[in-house]
Amino acid sequence: VALSAAITLTFAPTHAQSNTTPSTTSTTTPATTASTPAGQKTYPEFPDGPGKDELIRVCSKCHSPDNVIAAGQSRAGWQDTLEDMAGRGAEGSDDDFNAILNYLAKNYPAPTAPRLNVNAATAAQLVAQLMLTQAEADAIVQYRQANGNFKSLDDLKKVPNVDASKLAAAAAKISFN
Repeated sequence: VALSAAITLTFAPTHAQSNTTPSTTSTTTPATTASTPAGQKTYPEFPDGPGKDELIRVCSKCHSPDNVIAAGQSRAGWQDTLEDMAGRGAEGSDDDFNAILNYLAKNYPAPTAPRLNVNAATAAQLVAQLMLTQAEADAIVQYRQANGNFKSLDDLKKVPNVDASKLAAAAAKISFN
């Protein structure tokens, strides 16, 4: 399904969606209606605004929407994430995905702090800024000294005894030059 040209998102949903007639399923039903399971979490930690209900309804089917709180991204980054989630089966209308994209880009932008150059960082900087253990930070520095500079996150994930999920979570804080 191609969304508006202004946003240029392309989703590959698992079923055909209609943008003209509301569905009888919960894919177009606000999170506050009767089709919402009793006791569904309301996520008060999310700022109110257009797109919040869509985010909770669409994203909470597979994972906690809390995942986005610590993972600020650029608009393009959120667009890539939404395309990935749609490819994995996230269900929603074009309007839902547009609203979610606008909400995330506004409320969870990319970090403004400078990125840490992992090719020049000390172990102490890796610990402090990327939330790695001392052993993980030491392993990165030793690997870099033995093998040369990292060129990508995939290179960095090759370091033995370093939790790749921590690196993925800190990707927005990392630079390679």
